[in-house]
Amino acid sequence: MTGDELFDKLSKFGLSPYEIKVYKTLLLNGPQTSTSIVSTAGVPQPRVYDLFNNLLNKGLIEISPGKKKIYRAVPVDIAMNRIINEMTTYKDELSEYVKVTEPENTKYNPYLWYMDNANLIREQMKNMIINAETEIIVSLRLPLLKYLDKYILDAAERGISVILTIFPDSDRYDIVELVNKVVIKRRPGISPEIMIKDRDEAIVYVDNISTKTKYAIDFQEEEMIHIINYYYYNIVWKPSIYISKFQIKNNWEFKTSWISCEAINVFMNNGFKLTGQVIGGTQNGEIDVSGSIKGTDVIPGYKNSFLIETDERVFTVGGRLTRIEDIRLEKFRLNAEKIPGK
Repeated sequence: MTGDELFDKLSKFGLSPYEIKVYKTLLLNGPQTSTSIVSTAGVPQPRVYDLFNNLLNKGLIEISPGKKKIYRAVPVDIAMNRIINEMTTYKDELSEYVKVTEPENTKYNPYLWYMDNANLIREQMKNMIINAETEIIVSLRLPLLKYLDKYILDAAERGISVILTIFPDSDRYDIVELVNKVVIKRRPGISPEIMIKDRDEAIVYVDNISTKTKYAIDFQEEEMIHIINYYYYNIVWKPSIYISKFQIKNNWEFKTSWISCEAINVFMNNGFKLTGQVIGGTQNGEIDVSGSIKGTDVIPGYKNSFLIETDERVFTVGGRLTRIEDIRLEKFRLNAEKIPGK
């Protein structure tokens, strides 16, 4: 980014083009008189004192005492921190006002949102990670991985199950910390970037090569999230190779049946005894059972289910929209205990 482009972004903080020119001139050239500023910055003489007053009120410049006024810029870190603190306070006040003022019966909220602003998409993904309660499923190319990895690590440290697919563009990026906390696969080729949070929200980030555009769709509808999850499993996850597996910790929580089956198979193949708790739905209503995990029943393209044995019987557990298993999975807590000698 060029210097001009950097300074132009000050418009996001409410500065006019002329105000930016004056502030830039004082930052780069040091304290000056009004006459010198008019000449250096290229601003109209009749406007200069209005510009000074505006910049003073915004905390961006200072004026010397005495008859002959000298103007200087407030250092960037001090000036920006003041503006940021004011904006943060305003944001909190506005959010609180909206929260207490909005009616209980809100208007219809669409379940699909279109976004074509890269910063907005990035921030939405970050917020999804921050607000996750159980599970994050995500595929990321290098630019987003670099930005989101610290939030992914924070999520993993607070107990969120993070399932991550990366691409060849990340081969030279340091993922050591992620390897120690997150389940990671590497896909040999590029595919769309997808994030699914707690099975209640999903984003698909599309890079349209033919039109040279990037955009994302944010889904908040169960059936569509189910379809995206199915796509992720078959197109993103299955062709990928493990970098780090589920053995990195013993206790996991999942909301997705195919991830549950993957974890069960990995643990069982490595000599772990498995127990768990399943919360879900049946034809007779909600159910909450605990018991031993006996294995999985996976038919590619048809079902990903597992078996849990309680004192009463063996239940088959499948996806939230399943019709053929005993229990439709809502949440699965999996505990793994290493069998001595295995």
